[in-house]
Amino acid sequence: MTTRGNGRAASALAVSAAVAAAAALTGGPPATAAPAPTSPQVRPIAPPASKTLTLVTGQRIRVDMAGERVTAYRVLPGAGADGTLLSFGVGGGDRYTLPADAMPQIGRGLDLSLFDVTALARQTTQDGRIPVTLDFADGATPTAPHGVQLTSTSTSTGRSTAAGYLTPAAFAQAVREHRLPPSLASVRLRGAPQAAAHPDFPLHTLQITAAGLAGAPADTPMGSIVLNTDDVSRFGTAVPVDGGEGNVQVPAGHYAIYTVFLDHDAQGNAVAYREVAQNATVADSGGTTAVTADESAADRRVGVTTPRPAKADLLKLTWFRKGPTGLVSFDSVQIGDPSTEAVYVNAQPAAPDGSRYTVQWGGSSGSATGSGAYRYDVAFGSDDVPADQSFAVRDDQLATMEQHFSADPAGGGFSGALYVLPVDDFTRAVEAAGQAVLAPPVDQGATHIPGTRTEYMGTADGGAWSYTELTPQLDTFEADITTLAAGSTHRIDWAHGPLAPGLGAHRDQQLRDCTACAGGGLFSLYFPTGDSEPDHIGSTSATSTNFTLYQNGTKVADEPDVIGAQVPATGQPATYRAVFDTDRTGTGATQSTRTHTDLGFRDPGGSDPALALPANVPCPETDCRIMPALTLTYRLDTDQSNTSTGAGQAMDLTVGHLSYDGRGSQAAITSAAVSVSFDGGTTWQPAALTGAAGTYHATWQNTGTAAPALKVTAADAAGGTLTQTVTAAYSLAEGGLR
Repeated sequence: MTTRGNGRAASALAVSAAVAAAAALTGGPPATAAPAPTSPQVRPIAPPASKTLTLVTGQRIRVDMAGERVTAYRVLPGAGADGTLLSFGVGGGDRYTLPADAMPQIGRGLDLSLFDVTALARQTTQDGRIPVTLDFADGATPTAPHGVQLTSTSTSTGRSTAAGYLTPAAFAQAVREHRLPPSLASVRLRGAPQAAAHPDFPLHTLQITAAGLAGAPADTPMGSIVLNTDDVSRFGTAVPVDGGEGNVQVPAGHYAIYTVFLDHDAQGNAVAYREVAQNATVADSGGTTAVTADESAADRRVGVTTPRPAKADLLKLTWFRKGPTGLVSFDSVQIGDPSTEAVYVNAQPAAPDGSRYTVQWGGSSGSATGSGAYRYDVAFGSDDVPADQSFAVRDDQLATMEQHFSADPAGGGFSGALYVLPVDDFTRAVEAAGQAVLAPPVDQGATHIPGTRTEYMGTADGGAWSYTELTPQLDTFEADITTLAAGSTHRIDWAHGPLAPGLGAHRDQQLRDCTACAGGGLFSLYFPTGDSEPDHIGSTSATSTNFTLYQNGTKVADEPDVIGAQVPATGQPATYRAVFDTDRTGTGATQSTRTHTDLGFRDPGGSDPALALPANVPCPETDCRIMPALTLTYRLDTDQSNTSTGAGQAMDLTVGHLSYDGRGSQAAITSAAVSVSFDGGTTWQPAALTGAAGTYHATWQNTGTAAPALKVTAADAAGGTLTQTVTAAYSLAEGGLR
């Protein structure tokens, strides 16, 4: 079988593969697109777009988008979601998610474009259908496969083509049951070419022969991933291996090739998963370059042992390769119990230009959450692929993380998930290049959220970790990168209310733009959702929002359904006032249903070193300086359903400034006040407040049964002000207050 990969005439290819059974989830409401600017000088900042996609093979993927670019994608866990994931990326092009066991079907009915996550996020309809084009054999009459509705047909030179819409779940069932029409030549995403575009450089044949454990042509290879390591945007594709051989047309250059094998026992059960990594050079002199992938080379079994008993549920192997123009990455991920299929790799020296090999492993105790529940998430990294693939988790290389998950009692039918990813310089480089890194979910049960779990985190690979929570309502909260020291103990509270707009205090923020910055003649400000952790960047669904911005007393932006805006800066010191309203009453939420935020501050201009944005933080402007904007962090004394059961209520309140790695306004906090309402904001009563200089403790008495509203006001010595109101900030126990 011969396939032709993408060249410069097509977008750079990045492919990922995942096997995870469909979960019975309801996707969140479609993201609201930003309306046209009211002025050519105003650029509205739309809320993050999230979408739940179902692949044509049945897997469900949660995708976060920034415009046309995928910023994060995650396999949704659920019953039967165990399996193997392959993921690889080159350049900054589209992201693909391809089930490993579907690789042999690529080019044999299923087109690779069906797994283009970026394109699927753009084209999947609101009801979850995928627009497709179907190609039929010469002379065949177009017949709709199960799960496909045809809308038009055409015939040219004896070959028929049809357009239609594919319902993934139904089509996936037909694929599993081998019920596709025999006349069907291929199904591809609408707009994808029937054949690869002609590149602007000569192509040569790369022939991959897969040899089995006994040396004969292998009859169980899944296929090969072929990546150009000279120019990360030049070439990358998945090559199915048919009858022990696969052929692909590639430009001359150096390649990393990863061939995947799956071994079965006499009863047909998968017992071993093997990955053979090798390098190849394709000369520009023409002819065929032949490579043999010998399954027996993958003779190093990957294994991890832990101090306390833990059942494995995650094994992720990552190969990073540096090239002259960027970074190439390849992942192999098993979600579920890796012990059901032994995993083998082959030892490899470090690449001359630089490389990194990382093993991420996760496992948990028998219970998902609650007293005594714990899990391990560890990582081991090296520049080479060592011959010894047995990794021992040591107590003196562990930090303890107490994870506390809160949730609105009106959460949906999804238990939620926590995604963890080890972070090193290679991971940062991949994400800085615009590639989304797939973070696998940790194991969880039906009571995972709300719940509590002790997490033992590995520090052997530097101890830097990225966390993301997906709540039962499919809202997301991302923590800044956390670097843990061995022996340390930390606590993270997830989605603990009230959930309200906040600019945050950040320590190692790599992926999100500065929330309020100015520079290069531009000013931008947007409001993510915050919880009780000052570094969390949240994204929650809302029925409506409205953002208004005043510059030196003049209204310069008034935009519905956005979370902020970018406008021209004056070039001189200026005052700003932003008013931001959110309404979640139509989403099913019963807490933090409405918010009103009124923020004022003065941009001092100039080059105050205390306001200089660290170079590692993205900013839409140039030479950015951090705005001296106030921000609030609430810590309500409520349970993990954000509910209070006592008549006496307490809350810790921190008033501070937007900051990154300690930089930001140092103006003294001069005042703060807290009020509470039990009638939806009609009347307010002040809370008793103690403390000073930004650190306060508020107390009041709960009355009645209605969900209370909170109002906080604060000011600083530089003239900054902030007033925030949260309707239904928390719930009162239905059985009465004690």
